Amino acid sequence: MNPASVGEARARPEHPRTTAPKPEPRPASRLRDSSLVSYHLVWVTALLLLIAGLCMVLSVSVALADVAGDKFVYVRQQGITAAAGLLLLIAASRVDYRKMRPFSVLFLAATVLSLLIILVPGVGRSEGGSASWIPLGPVTFQPSEFAKLAVVLAGAHLLSNRRLRTGDFASFMWPFGAVGLAVCGLVILEPDLGTAIIIAGLALGLLWMGGMKGRHWLAVAGAGVAVAIAFTFSNGERMSRVLSFLDPSADPQDSGFQLSQSLVALGRGGWFGVGPGESVQKFQYLPKAHTDMIYAILGEEFGLVGAGLVIILFGLFAFACWQLARRCSDPMGKYLIAGCGMLVTLQAVVNIGGVTGALPLTGVPLPFISYGRNNLLVMLLAVGLILAVAKRAPARLVPPSAERYGNVTHIDRRRRDGRARSARPGAG
Repeated sequence: MNPASVGEARARPEHPRTTAPKPEPRPASRLRDSSLVSYHLVWVTALLLLIAGLCMVLSVSVALADVAGDKFVYVRQQGITAAAGLLLLIAASRVDYRKMRPFSVLFLAATVLSLLIILVPGVGRSEGGSASWIPLGPVTFQPSEFAKLAVVLAGAHLLSNRRLRTGDFASFMWPFGAVGLAVCGLVILEPDLGTAIIIAGLALGLLWMGGMKGRHWLAVAGAGVAVAIAFTFSNGERMSRVLSFLDPSADPQDSGFQLSQSLVALGRGGWFGVGPGESVQKFQYLPKAHTDMIYAILGEEFGLVGAGLVIILFGLFAFACWQLARRCSDPMGKYLIAGCGMLVTLQAVVNIGGVTGALPLTGVPLPFISYGRNNLLVMLLAVGLILAVAKRAPARLVPPSAERYGNVTHIDRRRRDGRARSARPGAG
């Protein structure tokens, strides 16, 4: 054999390796395009709950004609507010949320200022034991309702800051922790413990999502629970609510009257209810039937099936928000979706829990369903912000199959040929 040919044979590899081309990175898609079902679930469930709320307010409004003087006064005001809120929802959904950082600071400052103004003697209008409303001619402004949204916007802005990557306790508590504490304190001074609990829950939820260490989060949550308990037992009326929650039958004509009548309404509804508009408890037997306790009237007229469908709608809304937040790759957008979703679902849990006796009564309205113009505007604005993020935020990329199974192809390329290896000892 020619020596030159032998050298060439040795220089050539017997089985040359083939390098597979790397998969090209896919362009980032919008969150709405990657989670289309969740995007539509958000506004569809909110719209269905709003329609159900208008029907229930109409039913209760007719029964309160002797008190209000006009049997359509509540549903008329709620309908006008719903129309204005839907316009705000559409306008908010068209806003670029990434440009809302300066607005979140201004909105928070305006909300804190209004909470301070309402504490001035003679300015706030008292109702139900708390001075939470500022009269503005034919309408009233409730700063504590907008404070919930202000905390969510501030949290989305502050918690997406780069300084939080260190993960230390001080970076979480300043400035966002201080903001949440200040807002809760001002709302408690009204006093409105139910709204303060909602705001504290929103702040704790955002801190958890922001990556706060478990022991730090438990310390903050424990301190909040201790303050809430101390504030509750410092007032006889608040203590009576807790005692009536523990035993509604102990004083059914006084402290336990509202919860007892609520349970009567739910029990009277049975499986399928007494029929639309046929409630008896709404005729001034159940206090605040059109606001905080409207879920009991819904259960009386539509039964367990109707009340369960409302819970399912809130569950679908929460699931859709969770899916969108999970798939969102922008930190500010993720916190904004999660915060607005918690604003709706947390308040629904607290209200339904109080009406059914699972939680103490706190006096917070049921989102989209209870009569309350300020609350309805805030809830529809929250839905609009969720849609705004979903329209513009980039979605988290799912690795293509070539990357997910790259280790398998890499092992296969290391074989000298494509045949299956022998099972005999020492083979290969």
